[in-house]
Amino acid sequence: RYFRQRLWGHVTMLQSLLLDKNCWMNHVRLDNITFLDPPGVKLRPAQGLEAADYLMPGYWVWGKMIENLADIGYDNNNLFMAAYDWRVAFTHLQQRDHYCDKLKSMIEVASRTNGGRKVALITHSMGASMLMFFQSWV
Repeated sequence: RYFRQRLWGHVTMLQSLLLDKNCWMNHVRLDNITFLDPPGVKLRPAQGLEAADYLMPGYWVWGKMIENLADIGYDNNNLFMAAYDWRVAFTHLQQRDHYCDKLKSMIEVASRTNGGRKVALITHSMGASMLMFFQSWV
């Protein structure tokens, strides 16, 4: 029902919560035994800078920082967002989505496309713990 729709932090979330709360809950909950997607549901985080720019219209998360970085020359070629499924244990993220493999590749590409320069990693909230897990994984 919500194929390729943003179910978290978007107008779609509000609509689905108000109009069909049970369906929304079935999509965002995890299986009680595996702690992964329940049967018949596959929910993944949005990707790219749009994944965390605004929680919903008028409520920014990273939007202002992205705009300020754009003002000093950053764009989609040298600014990356590594969204992850905050509902899932970090070890499951690597097993299910190969998240650490993808993050490592993203960091390597960021460095390579910017002349081998160091890459600055900025986190928010639980992202700091995710980064610590990633650093122990590498």
